[in-house]
Amino acid sequence: MTTLIISSPLARDGKSVVAAGLALTLRQAGSTVRLVRSGQSQSATIDAATFAQLQGVRTTGSPEPLAALQTDTDLTIVETDALASAPDDAASLQQQGAILVLVTRHGQADDYTVRGAIEAMKPAAIVINGVPAAALDQVSQDAESYGLPVLAVLPQDRLLAAPSFRAIADAIQGQLSGPEDLHQEAAEWLTVGPVSAHGGIPYFDVHPDQTVITRHDRVDIALSALRETPIGLILTGGEPQLPYVHERAESEAFALIITPLNTADVTNRIGDLYTHTPFIGQRKLRRAVTLVQQHSNPDSLAALTQIPAS
Repeated sequence: MTTLIISSPLARDGKSVVAAGLALTLRQAGSTVRLVRSGQSQSATIDAATFAQLQGVRTTGSPEPLAALQTDTDLTIVETDALASAPDDAASLQQQGAILVLVTRHGQADDYTVRGAIEAMKPAAIVINGVPAAALDQVSQDAESYGLPVLAVLPQDRLLAAPSFRAIADAIQGQLSGPEDLHQEAAEWLTVGPVSAHGGIPYFDVHPDQTVITRHDRVDIALSALRETPIGLILTGGEPQLPYVHERAESEAFALIITPLNTADVTNRIGDLYTHTPFIGQRKLRRAVTLVQQHSNPDSLAALTQIPAS
């Protein structure tokens, strides 16, 4: 039985993305896996609830104390905030056989901070998260200077950085409707409606699953957007002039937000959300798993966990 502790030198390093991705990757390799979120913060509660949506991985849906860890599976993965500020706890867990994986976000923690965390926490491997796609190869090479196995170098991802429809609605004083299972999902692609819209303009079909922002009185824009089955529609300036838009939101499964704010204020407030988006929703969970599976080092992973990668 193996226990992996996922921690970082700073907050918001994407530890939950790594923990979830590793858990399902190793579960699909045939191992039994328990996934735990430790801590008492709001983000710990959110992460634990998100982890509970992983099929085939044992979770409780709520944060658990490190002292109560169950190790009745081939692999136990624990995401925690505590170790970054309490290296003695890291040493204690390692003495009990736990393997520490350090997660850091590219460009957030400077090299001095990362090396200090490595010296204090003595991790067995490192994951670098949020790397621009063009820099993946270079960052992978540079990471070798840390003297640790590089478990994964994960690229920046638009969906993982995006706010949920619930967060958007709260930020713009909006009324949110549509299927409830979409309310906590992320709005990956945001498109502001054009000055005019007519057939033949490839505007609302450029990106999949886009969320369109337009004024409530621009019926032509709203109808043009709905023809391309968006995941979300944000109407600014008040109630839509076509009441049946509410009915279509329910029947056609898109999130509808109606706000009294103007379009400029709405886009500015949504932009502010991108610095602190929680790891929540099925879409983010699936994307995390995909990124880890595509960008992890299977040899390093197998050596670390003693579980052959699939």
